Amino acid sequence: MNLLLDLGNSRLKWACSKNNQLQIGQTLSHSEITPQKLRVLWQDLQPEKMGISCVGKAELLSVITTMAVELWGGINLYSAETQKEAFGVKNGYLQSETLGIDRWLAVCAAKQKTNLPVCVVDCGTAITIDVLNENGVHQGGVICAGLNLMKTALALNTAALPFVNCVKKRGLGIETEAAIYNGTLFAACGLIEKIMKQQPSNTLLFLTGGDAKIISEQLNHAFSLETNLVLDGLNQFLNSK
Repeated sequence: MNLLLDLGNSRLKWACSKNNQLQIGQTLSHSEITPQKLRVLWQDLQPEKMGISCVGKAELLSVITTMAVELWGGINLYSAETQKEAFGVKNGYLQSETLGIDRWLAVCAAKQKTNLPVCVVDCGTAITIDVLNENGVHQGGVICAGLNLMKTALALNTAALPFVNCVKKRGLGIETEAAIYNGTLFAACGLIEKIMKQQPSNTLLFLTGGDAKIISEQLNHAFSLETNLVLDGLNQFLNSK
């Protein structure tokens, strides 16, 4: 059994992989990543290898790796790194190593699911969009603030607009909170649909990340909800070691 860890900007997602099947563990917010919590979750596991994808804070990664060594001694730890080419995907960045590892793993996983062109949207703290052509060549991507970051920016940089942390009725708002909720949601959907209009008609749309479901409900485009795409890519990476 292998242990897969995806440390993002807001959360830690993890899974156990056995016979190439993922058993998804409890998602943790950054504030929940403590030695005590990790011990409770992992003390009964006996992984042979551990793979890590990290775009989060270095101090949190240190907490995680320290606990891994404490629990399992000399376990083999593998930190995934973005490559120029791997798993049928050719990196399109001018400096390949600067493409975020979460984005790289997601497109590598997407390539294993289809030979058609594919647009991969990670709806997390940031919304990232990456496109592969039918040959697995990365065409580039875009990055913008995610839903919560958009709402936070409005709350912090205006005098009267609140942070909206609740679900509102979809459509034109007749109160400020609903206007913010729908404005940020429609902005995300509009970006995705704009990118998709620029792609070949047979391009598939894969959505992943914490806000994927809520965004998907407002899209005017067919999509596939791939909840664990980064972990799938990380599993692929670890199996190659």
